[in-house]
Amino acid sequence: MPAYEDVVLGGLGRMASRCALVSAGPAQDATIFWGGEAFEAWLGVDPRGRAIAGLGEGLAQSLSEIIRDALATAEPVRSRCNRVSGGVVATTEILGLPLRGRTGERFVLVCLAGETTRTNLLKALFAATGHGMVAASAVRDPDGRPVDLQIIALNEAAAAMLGRPAEALIWQRVSVALPHLRHSAALALLFDALDGQQRVAFEVNDRAVAGAPRHLRIEGAPLGDLLGLILTDIDDSKARESSARLLFETNPLPMWVTGEDGRFLAVNDAAVAHYGFARDAFLSMDLSEIAVGTPAGFDGSSRHRRRDGSLIDVTAFTRAIPFEGRSARLTALVDVTSQRRAEARIVHMAHHDALTDLPNRVLFRERLMAAIAHQAAGGIVALLCLDLDRFKLVNDTLGHPAGDALLRQAAARLTACVPDGIVSRLGGDEFAILVGVPEREAASAIGERVIAALTRPFTIGGHEVCVGASVGIALAPGDAGDPDMLLRKADMALYAAKAAGRRTARAFEPAMEAEIQARRALERDLRAAFAASGLQVHYQPQRESRDLGIVGCEALLRWNHPERGFISPAEFVPIAEDIGLIGPLGEWVLRTACREAAGWARPVRVAVNLSPLQFRTADLAGQVRAVLAESGLDPRRLELEITESVLLSDSAANIALLHDLRALGVRIAIDDFGIGYSSLSYLRTFPFDKIKIDRSFTAALGSDPHSAAIVRAVADLAVNLGMDTVAEGVETQEQSVLLRLCGCTELQGFLLGRPVPAEEFRRLVAMTDIPPIAA
Repeated sequence: MPAYEDVVLGGLGRMASRCALVSAGPAQDATIFWGGEAFEAWLGVDPRGRAIAGLGEGLAQSLSEIIRDALATAEPVRSRCNRVSGGVVATTEILGLPLRGRTGERFVLVCLAGETTRTNLLKALFAATGHGMVAASAVRDPDGRPVDLQIIALNEAAAAMLGRPAEALIWQRVSVALPHLRHSAALALLFDALDGQQRVAFEVNDRAVAGAPRHLRIEGAPLGDLLGLILTDIDDSKARESSARLLFETNPLPMWVTGEDGRFLAVNDAAVAHYGFARDAFLSMDLSEIAVGTPAGFDGSSRHRRRDGSLIDVTAFTRAIPFEGRSARLTALVDVTSQRRAEARIVHMAHHDALTDLPNRVLFRERLMAAIAHQAAGGIVALLCLDLDRFKLVNDTLGHPAGDALLRQAAARLTACVPDGIVSRLGGDEFAILVGVPEREAASAIGERVIAALTRPFTIGGHEVCVGASVGIALAPGDAGDPDMLLRKADMALYAAKAAGRRTARAFEPAMEAEIQARRALERDLRAAFAASGLQVHYQPQRESRDLGIVGCEALLRWNHPERGFISPAEFVPIAEDIGLIGPLGEWVLRTACREAAGWARPVRVAVNLSPLQFRTADLAGQVRAVLAESGLDPRRLELEITESVLLSDSAANIALLHDLRALGVRIAIDDFGIGYSSLSYLRTFPFDKIKIDRSFTAALGSDPHSAAIVRAVADLAVNLGMDTVAEGVETQEQSVLLRLCGCTELQGFLLGRPVPAEEFRRLVAMTDIPPIAA
């Protein structure tokens, strides 16, 4: 305990104004020795020489407890001090610091540790109650007889019951606010209450106020020449009367009064509503008839039974009170059933997926571990890992809410497929199933059943969506006896199923580990090839449909693996996207193509594909600007090709980025047009320079009349929108003729030229008469 001289005499600085020094000893009451100006203002009197026990307004009890605790613990004590005066509660946080004098005296330094907050109890009650409350003043004639009442204050509940805003009712006469009173004896009753200084209560049926309750119960209590009115809407239950004991009957918490024998003496409306017993039934019972397995009538947690038999958890707060001349206990109850359920829900959520309510990865692993442990008794534990095919397309085209709906429906179908198993959502569109099977073939049958269930169309927001699934299967104890190893092998089987063309189920085989290793080796080789400049850019001609003159080309990435030979971009580009290499790889292709095109003998255009992932680059437009400046290529000769998924993901930001790119002078083309969900809407969203018609339509020309109609429609649309069209995948003379007749302006495909290395395309451009680029 610090010495008084060190703390007080050492100087408190600016805090001194908010402090008081209280002396205390074994043989004397606590007395204020001195106090600062702010403390004196807070106390309201000169504090010097004041005994703590003599302070009123609740101060004596609060300050005595702080001083007592500080001296008993020899530690600082922080507590709230409440004082009530004139219907206002003032709350201040107080710090008590125990001190000692060098000669053994004991002191407590009492400090105002926070600002004082004041609550007007009357205003709080006036605003909080659901009853309408009105204060009215008598309007008297020259002889002093009351002839009407004038509203001088009212709460929002009263305004609602009277069917008009509070500001429109203030200062109005009661006979105007309640026209029905003018034609009834009710107004006279209120006048009698004023003259006789007696309470009065009656009901009125006022149909004249639009939107207001038809039935009101009005209670009036005189306050000199004022009349306090309580309005109660009794439309729903006219027989129920409003209680005058406002702090009991209208309390939103269930409350009751019980005698020493536990019998109910009074219950409030909240208790009647919450427990479901009629008031008369309540008053004929005792606490033991609702308490379940716990002592009744004391503070703390209990379990109660309501009239309908349902059990609720409550926390009771009781205090002894006199009631009608006898000892009783007043009890307020807080229903914590929802809180308990919320706590249980939190535990549930920690182990279940929030979207589908299936077990999550944590709980699933626990169940898997338990299943493997019990497997020693016999049987086979089958673990099926699966993900949805084409789920990303649903998310991208219909939005994430549609994707969420699809996941919920998929979860329901999976649960129906294995009623005796455990279905888990591991994350994203990944699910897992744990089920006991008598033999290996049964696991494969379950996998096929799952695929069939998920292949059936889903209806999402009015759209029919088809996805399908790929399934990987691993068995314990045959494939692994460890949960993590079993999951790993099921994942390997899933990867093999997807590699086999999707919508298929594959059981784990030892050779799959080699396939995984080969995939990882390909990832390493791709990184190494990029670092060592082992990748190439080839160029495929794009020709004008009329005279077949070269007007441009598409830059295509090629990888000639030293051991495997040429590897298709369809195989290694997704790997580049998965391992985060697509950004630097795409920038390299752009730089290489622009640098090469800048040196061509003829000013033909070069088209470069942009991956949707490149749109997440911090400054893609700045990157393109830098490449153009570095290469010296005319921006009009650069064409950037995007797919519709760019517009589906964060479309507003990506459209803004496309406008930034267009501002550089480059052309923007939409690739694979016609195969998405909403391709036509994108032509309105952004003014593309070129539409690339997907090769699937080109391949069907001559055999499918619908394809020709679609190509012709797209070409006509492009003409009207001022856009060019280029048809991909032209491989026959017949296709070339039909595309020209359909109105396509440009053609691209093996018939017109395969992708070739830079030097070969350079020679091709040099020997060809090429029309100039339009300004």
